[in-house]
Amino acid sequence: MDKALELKISIDNGLSISRSEALQLLAQSELVKKLTRDWSDDPLFYVWRLIALSEIPFARHLEYTCRLIDRVFEKLATPFGFSLSGDEKYFLSCYNAMLVSAMCRLGQSRAEHVINGVEWITTYQPMERGLSVSIPKFNFDRFGGCFKRAPCYIGVAKSVFALFSYWEATGDAGVNEKLEQGKEYLLEHELVRKLSDGTPITRHIMDISFPESYHLNIVELIRFAGNASILDDPRSQYAIRYLETKKGKSGWKTDFRYRSNGYTTFDDGRKTGDWVTYMINHALNGRPY
Repeated sequence: MDKALELKISIDNGLSISRSEALQLLAQSELVKKLTRDWSDDPLFYVWRLIALSEIPFARHLEYTCRLIDRVFEKLATPFGFSLSGDEKYFLSCYNAMLVSAMCRLGQSRAEHVINGVEWITTYQPMERGLSVSIPKFNFDRFGGCFKRAPCYIGVAKSVFALFSYWEATGDAGVNEKLEQGKEYLLEHELVRKLSDGTPITRHIMDISFPESYHLNIVELIRFAGNASILDDPRSQYAIRYLETKKGKSGWKTDFRYRSNGYTTFDDGRKTGDWVTYMINHALNGRPY
């Protein structure tokens, strides 16, 4: 098991670990070495590498991560949230939300740029069907449409995750109303199913994969459901049962590998994945791996 996962499990189990002890473990982590050995001045590289590092405890203290945070704030932050182009041209609600979540995990929840991203979600992101969104200079139809009769489910879900991450980090009750609307929207869809016919909402939503990518997947959704205490809702049971059918003798395997500049999967998929197995077990049971 990689040292970064050992550290995460120890912290989740309530063990007290000093910064120096944690950084010693991260220095031995092959995953951390892989995540910090290269660099590319490309917006997508920033996004995926930041998200990956945000999943690792104490990674915020690494020089590489600090440099990455600064670069995202410099290149992708705008007065209305995070955008791949640094302006309205390539603003997508899902990427704004993913970066808000990652920044909150990295201790940046009080940063002005993060608050701007949260305010965009609370002001504009629909958490129900039938609401139109039209903002001057924004072209939400560029990639197939974020806000049509039904808002893009990926954008909704990742925005709900972002609000929850921000609320966990700050306790700001100002996001509660929108967050509760979002929870209900996800539960109406049993986390993963279309309302019309019960089939999976997106092509990759039933995939086992970690860390998150653009393609929303069931691991992200079940982790959120566990953290947000909605697993006991009957509408979460379909996703839980599905995951149980995918479990092998020793856990789960990654069955989808997202490909994009900077994206790094935490498990190779050839055998039971330590990371996906821990993330799913911890979400479902709230207990150590």
